[in-house]
Amino acid sequence: MQPAVALALLAGLVWLLDEEGLDMAAVQKQFDEFHSNIKLDEDDENAKLREKRDLLIADLRARLPASAPMFTHIDLGSYAIGTGVLPLDRNYDIDVGLIFNSTASEYPDPVELKKLVRDALAYGNRTVVMKRPCVTVNYMKDGKVDYHVDLSVYVPGSPGPLKLARGKETCPPANRKWLDADPQGLIDAINKRLSDAESRAQFRRCIRYLKRWRDERFDTGKPLSIGLTCAAFYWFSSNIDLFSRKPVDLLALKSWVATMLANFTSVQTDEGPARRLVVKLPVMPYSDVMSKLTNAQMAVFEQRLQGLLQALADAEAEALPEAACVHLHRQFGSDFPVPAKEETAKRVAPAIIHTGTSG
Repeated sequence: MQPAVALALLAGLVWLLDEEGLDMAAVQKQFDEFHSNIKLDEDDENAKLREKRDLLIADLRARLPASAPMFTHIDLGSYAIGTGVLPLDRNYDIDVGLIFNSTASEYPDPVELKKLVRDALAYGNRTVVMKRPCVTVNYMKDGKVDYHVDLSVYVPGSPGPLKLARGKETCPPANRKWLDADPQGLIDAINKRLSDAESRAQFRRCIRYLKRWRDERFDTGKPLSIGLTCAAFYWFSSNIDLFSRKPVDLLALKSWVATMLANFTSVQTDEGPARRLVVKLPVMPYSDVMSKLTNAQMAVFEQRLQGLLQALADAEAEALPEAACVHLHRQFGSDFPVPAKEETAKRVAPAIIHTGTSG
């Protein structure tokens, strides 16, 4: 059979199924609007974060003691991979890596190098806090944190990967460590995860959706953003409509959540037996980025993922966009739009025929 004939027959089948009412509500418009509502604006929030980052870097260069080693910097986290979302509490953040031209042998106690960073930046309308993985600079407004910058301190390996300064002043010596790390490798791996531009864009949108869902559904025990991002690295598959070549975010997200749930396993932990989702960094040090969740918190995470999956399935089963969006609005919060009935039509995208690719 000629390819053109086969495509025509397949298109006729899609039309027939559509006429029989077996179609899915077209809600990509609402997903696109939701994405626009929650993403950091490149000319507003991201521009402000870049400005504060650059001011901090300039201040650090000017205020470090003359005896301190020189450094370069790299962007890290959601800013570097383009998955930032508007925080519900409007406490914006950006992650920056400081790579000092030194060695772990010159600073056997990594906290000493972190103290140089903290002390150089602790002035003005800032509060500077040393945490185990980083130094956090908080900018205050009306008595509240307006935004913050997390500064991770590295030195080159000699030889080998970068070394991350881990620990703070209250840590005993055994917990002050230089840990192998590959922050640029992580960024590169995530940014190159999918081969075509449309799939990469859908990948980033779905990460944003799940991060906003996390913020809406959890007050405590939240899975870290890096955990959700690495889960997407391993288990996300794009979903692009075969005929229109347009994305179907509902089905891509549903498939990803279902695959995450399928990867929960029963394990023995220090707290006892539990079901956990193990998500390891795809680069050094290959650590489980979900490890900070307690067994109880992990059980809540699994339960709420199951609720999300059911809502996505319920939305898929609806024929009317307004009905489908009600299910999604309950999970994703007020920024997910629910169209009025008169604004929509029953016609839907033939998303029952689609492609799903992972790269």
